[in-house]
Amino acid sequence: MQYDHTMKGWLALYKYRGNEELAPLLGSMLQPVFEQLTLALGETLKRGSATACWDGITYVPVSSVRAEERGFNQAEQLAAHLAFHYQLPLLALLNRERHTGKQSFKSRSERISDTKKLFRTDAGSLGRLEHIYTSKTERTARTKARILLIDDIYTTGSTAEACAEAIIAGCSVPLEVFVLTWARS
Repeated sequence: MQYDHTMKGWLALYKYRGNEELAPLLGSMLQPVFEQLTLALGETLKRGSATACWDGITYVPVSSVRAEERGFNQAEQLAAHLAFHYQLPLLALLNRERHTGKQSFKSRSERISDTKKLFRTDAGSLGRLEHIYTSKTERTARTKARILLIDDIYTTGSTAEACAEAIIAGCSVPLEVFVLTWARS
Protein backbone atom coordinates (compact mmCIF):
# COMPACT_ATOMS: atom_id res chain seq x y z
CA MET A 1 0.00 0.00 0.00
CA GLN A 2 1.33 3.42 -0.93
CA TYR A 3 0.80 6.43 1.34
CA ASP A 4 0.78 10.13 0.61
CA HIS A 5 3.45 11.58 2.92
CA THR A 6 2.41 15.21 2.44
CA MET A 7 0.62 17.21 5.13
CA LYS A 8 -2.57 16.78 3.11
CA GLY A 9 -2.01 13.02 3.11
CA TRP A 10 -1.41 12.90 6.84
CA LEU A 11 -4.54 14.91 7.53
CA ALA A 12 -6.56 12.62 5.25
CA LEU A 13 -5.29 9.52 7.06
CA TYR A 14 -6.12 11.06 10.41
CA LYS A 15 -9.38 12.81 9.71
CA TYR A 16 -11.04 10.70 7.02
CA ARG A 17 -9.51 7.27 7.54
CA GLY A 18 -9.72 7.34 11.33
CA ASN A 19 -6.02 6.87 12.09
CA GLU A 20 -6.26 8.44 15.53
CA GLU A 21 -2.76 7.24 16.41
CA LEU A 22 -1.55 10.23 14.37
CA ALA A 23 -3.10 12.67 16.88
CA PRO A 24 -0.01 12.96 19.15
CA LEU A 25 2.26 13.54 16.14
CA LEU A 26 -0.02 16.16 14.61
CA GLY A 27 -0.58 17.78 18.01
CA SER A 28 3.17 18.01 18.65
CA MET A 29 3.54 19.76 15.29
CA LEU A 30 1.43 22.61 16.72
CA GLN A 31 3.77 23.15 19.68
CA PRO A 32 6.47 25.28 17.97
CA VAL A 33 3.83 27.60 16.50
CA PHE A 34 2.03 27.80 19.86
CA GLU A 35 5.32 28.71 21.52
CA GLN A 36 6.06 31.38 18.88
CA LEU A 37 2.59 32.86 19.35
CA THR A 38 3.01 32.90 23.12
CA LEU A 39 6.41 34.60 22.79
CA ALA A 40 4.95 37.14 20.33
CA LEU A 41 2.41 38.04 23.01
CA GLY A 42 5.29 38.90 25.31
CA GLU A 43 5.27 35.81 27.49
CA THR A 44 8.13 33.45 28.23
CA LEU A 45 7.52 29.74 28.28
CA LYS A 46 9.11 28.57 31.49
CA ARG A 47 7.46 25.59 33.09
CA GLY A 48 3.83 26.43 33.74
CA SER A 49 4.09 29.97 32.37
CA ALA A 50 1.70 29.31 29.48
CA THR A 51 -1.03 29.74 32.09
CA ALA A 52 0.07 33.36 32.56
CA CYS A 53 -0.54 34.01 28.85
CA TRP A 54 -3.60 31.87 28.17
CA ASP A 55 -6.83 31.33 30.07
CA GLY A 56 -7.66 28.20 28.13
CA ILE A 57 -7.79 26.32 24.87
CA THR A 58 -10.94 25.51 22.93
CA TYR A 59 -11.72 23.90 19.59
CA VAL A 60 -14.12 23.94 16.69
CA PRO A 61 -16.91 21.44 17.41
CA VAL A 62 -18.12 18.95 14.83
CA SER A 63 -21.75 18.05 14.27
CA SER A 64 -23.18 14.90 15.82
CA VAL A 65 -23.40 13.43 12.31
CA ARG A 66 -19.68 14.06 11.70
CA ALA A 67 -18.75 12.80 15.17
CA GLU A 68 -20.65 9.59 14.50
CA GLU A 69 -19.00 9.15 11.09
CA ARG A 70 -15.45 9.71 12.36
CA GLY A 71 -15.79 8.62 15.96
CA PHE A 72 -13.79 11.64 17.14
CA ASN A 73 -13.32 15.37 16.71
CA GLN A 74 -9.89 16.02 15.23
CA ALA A 75 -9.76 19.65 16.42
CA GLU A 76 -10.63 18.57 19.95
CA GLN A 77 -7.83 16.00 19.96
CA LEU A 78 -5.29 18.58 18.73
CA ALA A 79 -6.49 21.06 21.36
CA ALA A 80 -6.32 18.39 24.09
CA HIS A 81 -2.72 17.66 23.16
CA LEU A 82 -1.70 21.31 23.60
CA ALA A 83 -3.79 21.76 26.74
CA PHE A 84 -2.18 18.72 28.37
CA HIS A 85 1.36 19.59 27.28
CA TYR A 86 1.15 23.19 28.53
CA GLN A 87 -1.09 22.50 31.55
CA LEU A 88 -3.92 24.71 30.26
CA PRO A 89 -7.66 24.23 30.73
CA LEU A 90 -9.37 22.55 27.78
CA LEU A 91 -12.75 24.25 27.47
CA ALA A 92 -15.65 23.03 25.32
CA LEU A 93 -16.87 26.58 24.73
CA LEU A 94 -18.93 25.90 21.61
CA ASN A 95 -21.72 23.70 20.35
CA ARG A 96 -22.55 23.28 16.70
CA GLU A 97 -26.18 24.21 16.03
CA ARG A 98 -26.66 22.13 12.89
CA HIS A 99 -24.92 19.76 10.53
CA THR A 100 -23.45 21.27 7.38
CA GLY A 101 -22.04 19.35 4.45
CA LYS A 102 -18.29 19.00 4.09
CA GLN A 103 -16.79 22.44 3.82
CA SER A 104 -14.08 21.15 1.45
CA PHE A 105 -16.69 20.76 -1.31
CA LYS A 106 -18.02 24.33 -1.00
CA SER A 107 -17.12 27.66 -2.51
CA ARG A 108 -15.95 30.56 -0.37
CA SER A 109 -19.37 32.23 -0.43
CA GLU A 110 -21.10 28.94 0.46
CA ARG A 111 -18.73 28.46 3.41
CA ILE A 112 -19.35 31.98 4.70
CA SER A 113 -23.11 31.54 4.37
CA ASP A 114 -23.02 28.10 6.04
CA THR A 115 -21.19 29.36 9.11
CA LYS A 116 -23.60 32.18 9.93
CA LYS A 117 -25.10 31.44 13.36
CA LEU A 118 -23.65 27.93 13.22
CA PHE A 119 -22.17 27.98 16.73
CA ARG A 120 -23.50 28.82 20.18
CA THR A 121 -21.61 28.97 23.42
CA ASP A 122 -21.84 26.50 26.27
CA ALA A 123 -22.82 28.50 29.36
CA GLY A 124 -21.04 26.22 31.83
CA SER A 125 -17.72 26.24 29.98
CA LEU A 126 -17.99 29.97 29.34
CA GLY A 127 -18.57 30.53 33.07
CA ARG A 128 -15.45 28.47 33.80
CA LEU A 129 -13.41 30.64 31.38
CA GLU A 130 -14.72 33.81 33.03
CA HIS A 131 -13.86 32.44 36.48
CA ILE A 132 -10.33 31.48 35.38
CA TYR A 133 -9.76 34.96 33.99
CA THR A 134 -11.20 36.89 36.94
CA SER A 135 -9.17 34.83 39.41
CA LYS A 136 -5.99 35.87 37.53
CA THR A 137 -6.66 39.59 37.10
CA GLU A 138 -4.80 40.49 40.28
CA ARG A 139 -1.72 38.48 39.22
CA THR A 140 -1.50 39.58 35.58
CA ALA A 141 -1.56 42.91 33.83
CA ARG A 142 -3.86 41.62 31.09
CA THR A 143 -7.10 43.51 30.62
CA LYS A 144 -8.74 40.80 28.53
CA ALA A 145 -9.23 37.07 28.86
CA ARG A 146 -7.27 35.16 26.23
CA ILE A 147 -8.44 31.94 24.58
CA LEU A 148 -6.81 29.86 21.86
CA LEU A 149 -9.18 28.32 19.31
CA ILE A 150 -7.87 25.19 17.55
CA ASP A 151 -8.97 23.78 14.22
CA ASP A 152 -7.32 21.35 11.86
CA ILE A 153 -7.37 23.40 8.68
CA TYR A 154 -7.85 27.05 7.76
CA THR A 155 -9.33 27.67 4.33
CA THR A 156 -11.41 30.86 4.18
CA GLY A 157 -11.43 31.69 7.88
CA SER A 158 -15.23 31.66 8.01
CA THR A 159 -15.38 28.83 10.57
CA ALA A 160 -12.81 30.45 12.85
CA GLU A 161 -14.53 33.83 12.51
CA ALA A 162 -17.96 32.38 13.34
CA CYS A 163 -16.52 30.58 16.38
CA ALA A 164 -14.73 33.69 17.64
CA GLU A 165 -17.82 35.85 17.16
CA ALA A 166 -19.95 33.39 19.14
CA ILE A 167 -17.44 33.18 22.00
CA ILE A 168 -16.97 36.95 22.21
CA ALA A 169 -20.73 37.61 22.05
CA GLY A 170 -21.41 35.10 24.85
CA CYS A 171 -18.60 36.13 27.19
CA SER A 172 -19.25 38.63 29.98
CA VAL A 173 -15.58 39.65 30.33
CA PRO A 174 -13.39 41.36 27.72
CA LEU A 175 -11.92 38.63 25.53
CA GLU A 176 -9.29 38.02 22.86
CA VAL A 177 -9.59 34.93 20.66
CA PHE A 178 -6.52 33.66 18.83
CA VAL A 179 -6.73 30.92 16.21
CA LEU A 180 -4.21 28.16 15.60
CA THR A 181 -4.68 25.60 12.85
CA TRP A 182 -2.58 22.64 11.82
CA ALA A 183 -2.68 23.53 8.12
CA ARG A 184 -3.86 26.13 5.66
CA SER A 185 -5.32 25.26 2.30
